[in-house]
Amino acid sequence: MSEHPNATRIRELFAAFHARDIDSIRNAISESAVWHFPGRSGQLAGSHSGHAGIFAFLARVSELTEGTFELDLEEVLANDRCAVAFFRGRGRRQGRKLDNPTCLKIQLRDGRATEIWEYVWDLYAVDGFWA
Repeated sequence: MSEHPNATRIRELFAAFHARDIDSIRNAISESAVWHFPGRSGQLAGSHSGHAGIFAFLARVSELTEGTFELDLEEVLANDRCAVAFFRGRGRRQGRKLDNPTCLKIQLRDGRATEIWEYVWDLYAVDGFWA
């Protein structure tokens, strides 16, 4: 049984994140997309809109972790409208370590991400890490 094309697209997006391939990431995410990151006090909490907002958010992740942030993709499920990606986010910041199971719910249109909701296992730990 072959994988749904949207699952393949999300795997390619994670490979682009890993390779820091900005052009591939830009092509995979709609110009008007919104990325929702959880939290109340973390510096990344909130909604990040459009390429400018999303790329600023992603750059901030790298900046705050001094380039140590990594994604380990575990599984992708997809249909014609959305995909769910399960991964672990890892990084170091100011003597603290992050190792958190995470899930992205990704709405897709014409093969591109239009809305991303990020869910984390331990919201208090994640919010504290990014505070």
